[in-house]
Amino acid sequence: MKVKMPSREDASVDMAPMIDLVFLLLIFFMVASVVADEKVDIEIPNSKYAKVPEDIKDRMMISIDAEGNYYAGITMVELDVLTDLIDEELRINPDLRILIRADRRVEYEVCKKLMIACGEVGATDLIYAAFEE
Repeated sequence: MKVKMPSREDASVDMAPMIDLVFLLLIFFMVASVVADEKVDIEIPNSKYAKVPEDIKDRMMISIDAEGNYYAGITMVELDVLTDLIDEELRINPDLRILIRADRRVEYEVCKKLMIACGEVGATDLIYAAFEE
């Protein structure tokens, strides 16, 4: 009795499911990385003359909400504690740069207090977050 074996030419792997899986994983990690970036929920003002900075990743982020509360990252702190935090960061990194995210309803006086506090400890590279119109 002679048994005929199927030829090897017919054997192939369907790549479509593997490609679908790769794209699903890519989308999942893209969405997960955006969600992981936590910030204080504030309304950033619009400005006709706003310039988008090229590098904001290495900046210390300070936020001010509509009620005038200060946040270092996502932690609410008092202004004197924030001044101490900035001073500590300046000792570690003398080239410290600060990104200020102030709500559009914040009074100028609140922002002025923060700028004075930064200046007292020697932090002079400050930028404000604003959307381009």
